[in-house]
Amino acid sequence: MKRWFGRLPVHQKLVAMALIVTTGALLAATAGLIALDVWRYRNAASEDIISLAQIIAENSAAALAFDDPDAATETLATTRVRPTVTRACIYRPDGTLFAAYARANGATCTERIPLAATSWRRFARQVPVVRNRLQLGTVYAERDLSDLGARIVVTAAAGLLMLVLAATMAYVVAHRLHRSVSTPIVQLAAAARDVGSESFSLPDIRTDPDEIGELFQALTGMMSRVQQANQGLMTEIAERRRIEAERENLLVREREASRVKDEFLAAVSHELRTPLNAILGWVQILKMGPPDPETTSKAVTTIARNAHTQARLIEDLVDVSRIVTGKLHLRFEAVDLRLPVEAAAEVVRPAARAKNVAIEVKLPATTCFVNGDTDRLQQIISNLLSNAVKFSSPGGVIVATLEHIGGAYEVRVTDNGIGIAPDFLPQVFERFSQSDGSMTREHGGLGLGLAIVKELTELHGGAVTAESPGPGQGATFTIRLPALIGLDDTAIPTVPAASLPAQTLRGVRVLAVDDNADAIEIVSAALGAAGANVTTVTSGADAIVEWRRQPYDVLICDLAMPQMNGFDVLRHLRKGDEAIGRQTVAIALSAHASAAYVQRCYEAGFVRHLSKPVATAELVQAIASALPQMKE
Repeated sequence: MKRWFGRLPVHQKLVAMALIVTTGALLAATAGLIALDVWRYRNAASEDIISLAQIIAENSAAALAFDDPDAATETLATTRVRPTVTRACIYRPDGTLFAAYARANGATCTERIPLAATSWRRFARQVPVVRNRLQLGTVYAERDLSDLGARIVVTAAAGLLMLVLAATMAYVVAHRLHRSVSTPIVQLAAAARDVGSESFSLPDIRTDPDEIGELFQALTGMMSRVQQANQGLMTEIAERRRIEAERENLLVREREASRVKDEFLAAVSHELRTPLNAILGWVQILKMGPPDPETTSKAVTTIARNAHTQARLIEDLVDVSRIVTGKLHLRFEAVDLRLPVEAAAEVVRPAARAKNVAIEVKLPATTCFVNGDTDRLQQIISNLLSNAVKFSSPGGVIVATLEHIGGAYEVRVTDNGIGIAPDFLPQVFERFSQSDGSMTREHGGLGLGLAIVKELTELHGGAVTAESPGPGQGATFTIRLPALIGLDDTAIPTVPAASLPAQTLRGVRVLAVDDNADAIEIVSAALGAAGANVTTVTSGADAIVEWRRQPYDVLICDLAMPQMNGFDVLRHLRKGDEAIGRQTVAIALSAHASAAYVQRCYEAGFVRHLSKPVATAELVQAIASALPQMKE
């Protein structure tokens, strides 16, 4: 219907609309008239059958009183003049049939009084026969509605005749009036089809001051604005093309970023799973039965090496996250650069020995002070040395030198390993960049070590460069840091951190709480080996009970625990300490290593925050430095 109407021209649409509206209105009126006539007819039929029953009741009262069925039958016979009455019955007070009349249509009076039911085809009513307030019986009268169909047909025929007459009149009137509406619209449509052609001009259309006239005026104004905007159309098209090109480039970059992200996640998964596979494999071998000393030594060495590798990967990821978010904080002080260089070399030497690679360190005899963070400077040099070890062949030599050149100190790490291809040299300090990123690559890693070196060096105000004659000819990495002038050689101790005497915790009482049973056992074993008396619990509630049962010197507490976290534990203990005038020495040991968590720890009252996994020496050193009696 909609498609047919849409294909009609305007004048035919107007005529069709007039016919449709007229037809719909007359059909609705005819339907309403038929419904009203049916309703009135049924009401009249109901009242008619009730009146008939009442008349029969009045005329048959005497017959019932004197028990004269013949007289009652004669009274009922008078209903023959009403062809719509199907049956009329008189019943005694006990409900038995007294007299009956039935039209020859198969209907008969039952022996008992039937229900006075009403349906679409017939009406039935019951009227009591009463005389002197005494009910003598009941009259049951029933009639059909056989003449209702004829009435509906007559009404519908009259409505149809009116519909034909009205539709004819509507067609004639609409046909004569549509031209005043459709003609201007047709002309406007023809003019609109010519918009954009060189010979276009608005036609002279005579319209009445109605909606059509307003439409024509609006079209004239629109065409004027189109002509004014046509001059800047080409510029706008060019701008849109430029935007589309930028969108395409952005889409290409986003796809490339998504690809790099997928490759990075795959690399992270591979690099984390590789050491984990070795750790779990040796653990399973050790659990299979009592191993011999050689197997045990090999398993411990392998597990330690892979655990260190995995911890290094996690630390690299955390450091990159801190650098990107600007949350990496450095503790600047005057540092003799010889110390972090020597310490870094000592850290890397075990891995170098395992690969049969020699490390030579050449340091000047005088102090080399720079303004920096000792730990981060050691991390920079350690990353360079570890990188050199990884890419050196067995029997290779790595040389680390420290020199004062032009108001700055340069640390140079040179190896004779696989070298760097010239085309990859500009990308060597980019994050996640690797010269060989294929699945068949020989050397693992995430490509973060050198990126961290570059970021940390620049945070110290320095610069780092890489040089290589080419593949197979080794590489040289140079760190240049501004020299700190004005300090004498005795201003700062120059003893390497590795040579400091080991701290002892003999007699120190420690309460350690962690919901992870393996973690708490490691802490207990490490501190017990250092001489401490360690008590362990696995929930915050147990820690509070144990702390109140007897005093302890220090609390080692995990942060993320179910039901009660480490912050809640410390807050409860501090309330008890205030009552007895004691200050709880608490150290946080947690896998949450973000700057926000560390800051929250110090604000809550923890004196130190250690990140898991933690080295045994670092944990012992932290406890020793936190206890007042150990500092004295």
